[in-house]
Amino acid sequence: MSFLGRARRIGEQAARSAYDAAMRQPEIRRRVESAKVVLDEARDVFEHRFEQAEADLWTWIQRLQAEAERVQRQVHRAQSAHHHYDVLGVKPGATIEEVKSAWRQQMRHNHPDRFAHDAKAEAAAHERALEINEAYRELTALLTGRENRRAR
Repeated sequence: MSFLGRARRIGEQAARSAYDAAMRQPEIRRRVESAKVVLDEARDVFEHRFEQAEADLWTWIQRLQAEAERVQRQVHRAQSAHHHYDVLGVKPGATIEEVKSAWRQQMRHNHPDRFAHDAKAEAAAHERALEINEAYRELTALLTGRENRRAR
């Protein structure tokens, strides 16, 4: 064993002996145990605060992700809006009232119930009604900034 290794071992033994001698004194033992209790309580408080901060951080991150997804959907709506304007037969930049009026008019002409006597025409009208409703939903979401009617 090297000189440094022996010196370290001797130092550790001396520290252990000094600790044992100090712990035999009741006042020192009481203070050390009291300090351990305070340290444990401080550690518990710190861990609780850290866990709460971590939970708050994850909540914040999830809110940011949801907002980023909502903005991305709005960007996608804006990029594909020309198709929806064409489906409803209105010009880009139409107001929400114009979009709603065009939707009603398109649904009056293309509602599947108008073609109940012809199964093929009814199926085609059903597909067209789905397309009209999708265009209306997307344009109202784009123009109002809301995802659905219940959103504020």
